[in-house]
Amino acid sequence: MKSKKGVISIQFNWVFILIAGVLILLFFGSLVFKGREASDTSIAGTILTNMQTILTGAEVSVRTINQIKIPNKEIKFNCDKIFVGDIDDDITKNKIIFAPEVIKGRTLLTWALDWNAPYHVTNFLYLTTPDIKYIFIEPLNDEEEELFNMLPDGINKKKEEDISNIKDTGNNFKLVFFDVSDPNVPPNLGSVPDKRVSAISINSDSNEIEFYSKRGNEFKSTGTADYLGNPLVLGAMFSGSRDDYVCNVKKAFNKLKIVSMVYEERTNTLRGLYSGTGCISYYSTAPFSMNYPTESIDEIKSNINSIETSNQYLQSSSCPTIY
Repeated sequence: MKSKKGVISIQFNWVFILIAGVLILLFFGSLVFKGREASDTSIAGTILTNMQTILTGAEVSVRTINQIKIPNKEIKFNCDKIFVGDIDDDITKNKIIFAPEVIKGRTLLTWALDWNAPYHVTNFLYLTTPDIKYIFIEPLNDEEEELFNMLPDGINKKKEEDISNIKDTGNNFKLVFFDVSDPNVPPNLGSVPDKRVSAISINSDSNEIEFYSKRGNEFKSTGTADYLGNPLVLGAMFSGSRDDYVCNVKKAFNKLKIVSMVYEERTNTLRGLYSGTGCISYYSTAPFSMNYPTESIDEIKSNINSIETSNQYLQSSSCPTIY
């Protein structure tokens, strides 16, 4: 009988030791996990802080492409936020950034352009990586060639007349069509994962851009959006989605509305100061209405042309200019 009790006691001891061992391992495992989680959070926070500094500096370096080394972490963008893992940071309403939805790798390319309509409104910031290849589908007219040439040489860009010549080089592809209502997926990219290939088609007659995502061997439209000037066309190229582009367009036109109100007030003041002179006829405040989307792009373009014309006449007549 004692022998049986001894066996049971030994078995119980082993069970107890096993359970205790598991609990100890779980305890230390949880410490390691929490430590790693805290470390990841700290690293993500540092990356976000550094990214904000990088973006602020790049935004003012107009027409200069910058190649910046970044940690090999997945950084996500939308119109309003930057994400690293589970941590995010806001993008202010004054900052307009056109970027892919995800940036991966160790090299970030930043480039900024000024947007004038007709006076300076703001600077647009464009983000990309060497991995993303922008392919303009020929033939191109003079304006389209100008758009291609606006892209600095540091951007991975190419012109191609025959889409069947486009090969899978392991890149992500953004195809740029002009006045094409039903673009085709290049035959050699049909088997490429859909998320690696997208396209836009620019219609200069309607000032619209149509966005396409790849679904197998076809491009499917994800909708259209307006543009005003080449900097916004480039914004559509660099954007990861139509929704992000539209969000940034709204921010841009809100800024245009505010700046236009300032110039409208300046013009009104000049009108009062130069009443009774030959200058006054050019100080009309009517064209400063820039209420997008209440007013169409065509109406806004007409207002911009009117302001430009008045400014030229004022300059040639030695009158104080509007801008």
